[in-house]
Amino acid sequence: MRKLFFILLLMLALPALLFSSLEVGSGYVLIAVGDKTIEMGFLVALVLNTLIFITLYFAIVLLRSLFSTRRGVLGWAKNQRQQRGLNRTTQGLIAFVEGRYDYARKSLDKAASNASTPLVNYLFAARASSAMGDAKAVDTYLKQAELSTEGADVAIGLTQAELQIHNGQYEQALATLLRAKKQINNHPVVLGLLSQVYRQLSDWDSLQKLLPIMRKAKAMPVEALIAIERELYCSRLSLAAADQQRDALIGCWKHLPGELKKDIAVIACYGEQLIAINELDEAERILRSQLHREYHTGLVRLYGLAAISSDKQMAFAKKLLKTNTDDPELLLALARIALQQNQVDEAKAYLHQCVELGGVAGAYAQLGAVYAQQGDYRQSADYYAQELVSRPATIAEPLASGVERNKAAPLLHTAGAAAASANQKQPVFNSTDSLSAINMR
Repeated sequence: MRKLFFILLLMLALPALLFSSLEVGSGYVLIAVGDKTIEMGFLVALVLNTLIFITLYFAIVLLRSLFSTRRGVLGWAKNQRQQRGLNRTTQGLIAFVEGRYDYARKSLDKAASNASTPLVNYLFAARASSAMGDAKAVDTYLKQAELSTEGADVAIGLTQAELQIHNGQYEQALATLLRAKKQINNHPVVLGLLSQVYRQLSDWDSLQKLLPIMRKAKAMPVEALIAIERELYCSRLSLAAADQQRDALIGCWKHLPGELKKDIAVIACYGEQLIAINELDEAERILRSQLHREYHTGLVRLYGLAAISSDKQMAFAKKLLKTNTDDPELLLALARIALQQNQVDEAKAYLHQCVELGGVAGAYAQLGAVYAQQGDYRQSADYYAQELVSRPATIAEPLASGVERNKAAPLLHTAGAAAASANQKQPVFNSTDSLSAINMR
């Protein structure tokens, strides 16, 4: 209440002081501009200046408000364009995942100019074009991606390499990846793709040099690296055996790393190659040594294929049977060993036990061969038919007949299956791999 009283008192006192000053005459203001002069009372000049100041102040406030409104309108329009771009980009990515590549490419292309990350739009538009088989559009979008974002060379190169691998252009992919490797050394994604290209090109020397680098860079999980290493050395063993040269194959085995000589898959590969070049004694020795350390059904199968006229082999197989009576593969192996020693009745007994346990690939065919040898062709035909029904994919099973073996028949790829599991290709259409290179830089 007091504050209000003082404010009213001040408002009444100021006009009174003003008018009293005008009556007394408290000075004047003289303004001279060239030949002209302007004279006015001091208080009049003060009031006039105050009014001019107030006018200028409100004019500035009005202009600022107008400019602020214009920026707001422009900002709103820009935000609307970016939001539309984001919506289109999202629709394009969804369409890409769903496999609607034509719509995905159109949406991503239209949204690129208003997108906050045009690199993503162009890279996925390139992927969509690749899926449609439009190589020219792929190159165009990758070029636009390079122009849109500085410092994304590795990400663009990885995308290009992935698409080249996907289209089977392994030589071009190799060149692209080697350029990327120079730009960012030991990048995990680059190394992983390089290993895949080397495997496709069967460039085992380069792959062997690359593996230590991949381990150091932790480019893949340990299990994946071991699988690649298995494939590498199994392929080397296969190449060494290709010319039917015993010394080359055994020499390749001797130069394998020590830990791989204990790996079941690699031992199976070696045993299979020895059998392929008819080095059955060496195959039997290697397989028996490993089976003595660790029982494995795949090796047991190869052990039967490496049957020789050896009482020692039969005795060892029977010893395994004491603790593995329910393994049909071991019974089939025993049958083959018995046939190699011309013990036909014993072989038939093992084969019948094998099929009673459900049988394995080749068991019925082996029985068919035994009955055919004995002249019972009707029973032989029945067993061959059962083999075709139960194992249609294993028609090429080698057949043992008495002491002779069909050496030309292809082997069952027990070890090859293990190596094939290592040869499963990683997805080359991983949309996150190449994009991760942006952060890695």
